[in-house]
Amino acid sequence: MIYQRYFKTGLKVQLRPKQPLPPEGRNELLSANIFGGDANHFDLTLPYGPNAAEQYPFSEDMPFELSANAMGLGVKVSVTFLKALSGNRIRVLVLPDLQMFQRRAQQRLDCTIGIRFTRGNNSLLKLRATWEKNASILANASQPVPLQGFNPCQLNLGPTGIRFSLQFPAEPTDICLMLLDLGDSKPPICVLAEIVWTSEKNDQGTVHAGMQYIDIMEQDQQRIERFIKQKL
Repeated sequence: MIYQRYFKTGLKVQLRPKQPLPPEGRNELLSANIFGGDANHFDLTLPYGPNAAEQYPFSEDMPFELSANAMGLGVKVSVTFLKALSGNRIRVLVLPDLQMFQRRAQQRLDCTIGIRFTRGNNSLLKLRATWEKNASILANASQPVPLQGFNPCQLNLGPTGIRFSLQFPAEPTDICLMLLDLGDSKPPICVLAEIVWTSEKNDQGTVHAGMQYIDIMEQDQQRIERFIKQKL
């Protein structure tokens, strides 16, 4: 099959592990761009700094679902990790199970909730470790978690991403570790999110930033979906 018909050089893709790492119930994504390949493999560039291939625990034959938008539809194929080519480039083996699919429209909500976040450049390894620790603590909390230092923030909330204003500079592929307080007397939700796009800087020195979650617990994603439905 000629995969290049759908996965062209320069195309932005997403890698979703088929066997997610701990903690159990984790939903995880990685962004990448195709810079080469043939009928059997893709060469990918990871946008998380010059040593990005070392910032994620890849292992031989590690299985992923690779997906992208092409020809107005979603397209996905199974791949397995082959090797690191350089500091931020990897090679994956492409398996013969190409599928086209229609992306499901998701409800989103303009709302004000409490938020705390840390922004980091090229720090995927460190922020992933912090997210894992926080997610584990929150998932196993036997007592209510004290909510301190949360600032009310007007934002657009979805089950797979979030949009709000940030102080400039903010660039696509920057990583943000966030705690979200939905105001429902439950522990905050911890997510790791990647900036996908930003607007032009305004007179207040801020930009609108659209982000996708790259690490979130499945139960927290479902909780956000319920919160949106209740508010709508």
